[in-house]
Amino acid sequence: MGLSRDISRRHFLLGSLGLIASPLIKADTYPNKPIKMIVPVPPGGGADAVARGYAQQMSKFLGKQIVIENRAGAAGIIAMEALSKAPPDGYTLIQTNISTISINPFIYNKLPYDAFNDFSAISLTSSDPLILVVNSNLQVSNLKELLSYAKSKNSGLTYGSLGNGSIQHLCGHVFGIESSMNFLHVAYKGAAPVTVDLIGGQIDMAFSGPGTVAGHIKSGKLVPIAITGNERNPFFPELPTLKELGYKRMGFTLWNGLLAPSGTPQSIIQTLSNATQKAAQTTELVQSMSQQNIQAIANSPEDFSTLIKQEQTRYSQIVKESNIQAS
Repeated sequence: MGLSRDISRRHFLLGSLGLIASPLIKADTYPNKPIKMIVPVPPGGGADAVARGYAQQMSKFLGKQIVIENRAGAAGIIAMEALSKAPPDGYTLIQTNISTISINPFIYNKLPYDAFNDFSAISLTSSDPLILVVNSNLQVSNLKELLSYAKSKNSGLTYGSLGNGSIQHLCGHVFGIESSMNFLHVAYKGAAPVTVDLIGGQIDMAFSGPGTVAGHIKSGKLVPIAITGNERNPFFPELPTLKELGYKRMGFTLWNGLLAPSGTPQSIIQTLSNATQKAAQTTELVQSMSQQNIQAIANSPEDFSTLIKQEQTRYSQIVKESNIQAS
């Protein structure tokens, strides 16, 4: 949907986020300078690699460089606040994730940004399941054996997450309810220390991203049991989904996607979304992300906006029933 010069003051609704278009930027001049993409995680991780891969490919289609700015810390709050205060001109974006836009609003009493109104959806960049992995010393190889082992442990099994209110935490919480098991949550400050302690036997299991644990699964240090999500994963086709095993609420996905500040003209949003979708089809990006067992997935602004709203509704209910608050 584009803006013409004679109707540039009209208001447009983007999906369910209700975003107002700005009359200040013309589609035929955008972009005319480099674009900044904020990434709310440190350099070197999976999400950072996804952002850099897209930035490189999107730059080719847009004709201007996309520069990455890592703003890690505070569960993505610092980065999201920075975007909410940026001019709505298409030159500052963020690669958000499920936590910053769809979970944080419900586990924090107050945020310096409005997750429902401060941002314009552009496109997904990746969407992957979490893998339920266990320490190989447990000597279990499937869900039935894992639950049987859990029943034999009076103290219950422990699982690690990236902190209170993280998707890994909420995933473990729902799994405990679904399986009628008592799992003890252990909060960490990142995926790396979770994996180290899981391999070392300090915790029993974790719901981890494919890129984080694929190498350890291959080496035999970790044993994959099942995946979350609604369908099997092409990188682990032999692993059943927890949903197909009867756990209907376990359709969790770990996704990233691009946002712009609210008020960014719809014509620019569409230009950026088109570039994202083209980038997701490039051989270079598909191959580089596949090496990390991550899928390149892009969609329309409307579809991404709808997903965000659906996830916000879902996680508001999960957080409410769990009473989980960020620590």
